[in-house]
Amino acid sequence: MANGEFNHNLSDFIVVMRGLISKEKSQEIIDLYKDTNFWKWGVTDGGVQLDFRKVKQISLSSDLVKSEGQKYQDMDDELFEVMSKAKNLYLRTLQEGRGIKHLPNPSSDEGYELLHYSEGHYLKEHADDAGGLSRLLTCTLNLNEGYDGGLFRLLRGEFNLSLGAGDAIMFPSNFMFPHEVTKITSGERYSIVTWFH
Repeated sequence: MANGEFNHNLSDFIVVMRGLISKEKSQEIIDLYKDTNFWKWGVTDGGVQLDFRKVKQISLSSDLVKSEGQKYQDMDDELFEVMSKAKNLYLRTLQEGRGIKHLPNPSSDEGYELLHYSEGHYLKEHADDAGGLSRLLTCTLNLNEGYDGGLFRLLRGEFNLSLGAGDAIMFPSNFMFPHEVTKITSGERYSIVTWFH
């Protein structure tokens, strides 16, 4: 391709969105769920595997959670708008800002997982399309600051990102983009993740 259309680095497909939502909205999300009974250990294809994925989670878009009251349904609706905005910003950044013409065309997301990492919690390196999942894009929205550790690492450590409250990162879900969350050494970290198909 003489025009260089395919001369891109993997990093060109990673987009950090600073301030996708406000710090106030981030805290509102945490406050809505932090004291609920919805928290469970995060699961993998093999079920709960704390040696690989030590984090608590809530499936915010599950019927069980949304049926607990209108405020939970409303938050799921708000998150749909936020993640749709993130997806559109991601695709626009790749196309207009980075000259990438052959883009994924995601039509829907999987719903929203709220993750809570306490001290000693982590998520080991993995790719999000493992196990035959047809995921195209991954979006992680960080909700708070004030913790140590908990870096978002991509591409085998080429990227070590410290995300602020309301910041998001989006990237392809395939095997070319392995990522992890390093161990929390103090404090606690809240984030939301979704995957687009």
